[in-house]
Amino acid sequence: MTKPRLAGDDIAKPQDASRTDGLSPLLGLPASLPLVLDLDGTLITGDLLYLSFFSILRRNPLIVVSCAAWLTRGRAALKRRLAQRQHIDWSRIELHQDVVALAERENAAGRRIVLATAADALLARKLASGLPWIDQVLASDGEHNLKGANKADLLRKTFPEGFIYAGDSASDLAVWAHAAGIITVNAREAVRAAAAGLGRPTLHLQGRAAAAKS
Repeated sequence: MTKPRLAGDDIAKPQDASRTDGLSPLLGLPASLPLVLDLDGTLITGDLLYLSFFSILRRNPLIVVSCAAWLTRGRAALKRRLAQRQHIDWSRIELHQDVVALAERENAAGRRIVLATAADALLARKLASGLPWIDQVLASDGEHNLKGANKADLLRKTFPEGFIYAGDSASDLAVWAHAAGIITVNAREAVRAAAAGLGRPTLHLQGRAAAAKS
């Protein structure tokens, strides 16, 4: 696949990213704890569910009728059906440059990078295939919607020693409540305040989005 473009020209350099050259670990937490990234709005600037829907709608307006039927089986089922039919132009997907910079730096320092998303696994793995620093993908599977409390439960079971989580929305508060470290990305002030109120080491990133180019 064509590698997704960074949102912006220059990669930001977070000041507290973990390195093997003697700098302080990310949020003061050991490299044994994985860095878990949300996808929609965190790693990328958009939402893969909507991108997949509109990529189909242009070719088949009747997809709206099908979506109504698929949704009766649950949101995860809808995502899987759309993922199987999508025509996303992956070269136009934009990545938040400061999130990429942080993940690449932590990966180089030996920290495991995990993509954990409510997006369908077919789409999440497609995106991750162009990002060699992602070690593992956890995503919705057509039956289970990996969002909020569901994501928190899976991460707690998968990483019982703890994890650092990067997200962008109120739904991520359920995950941050169980994370050892919190990273917010382009989050609303209310979300940032709520995350900070959890009393965990916290880093706020701007996201640094840029308009897509043809």
